[in-house]
Amino acid sequence: MTGKNKANSVWLAGASGICAVLALLFAFAGRAAAADAYKPWVAPADARKVKNPVPATPENLAAGEQVFHNNCVVCHGEKGEGDGIGGKALNVKPANFTDAKLMSLETDGSLFWKISEGRLPMLSWKAILTEKQRWQVVDYLRTLSRKASTKH
Repeated sequence: MTGKNKANSVWLAGASGICAVLALLFAFAGRAAAADAYKPWVAPADARKVKNPVPATPENLAAGEQVFHNNCVVCHGEKGEGDGIGGKALNVKPANFTDAKLMSLETDGSLFWKISEGRLPMLSWKAILTEKQRWQVVDYLRTLSRKASTKH
């Protein structure tokens, strides 16, 4: 082999090795994330204690509804039942916010934390939505279980 061909072969072998290592890392990281997705999603105790500083006024509820419809409907569905078109393709189903029992277990602080932090397949919204928008969504989510319970 000439020097140039030998150098190319060494480079190709190194690049292939790096690709193989990265592929393994992604495979194991994906499996770890998938395994976490099946564990109960519980907010930390300090997050659960955080009180909502944004009152559930008609203006804040309308703003929360708009944010929800712009960002959450794809997975959580129009009525927040967890039946959006994107959610149907997921192994871990999105939360059903019309489930009064589920919603009674969540504090405003825990909902805010989950929206903010995310957990695969749900993304973190803290870099996308303002703090006020996330609290407005929490206010709006609270209305969904009340609306569902009045229909039965």
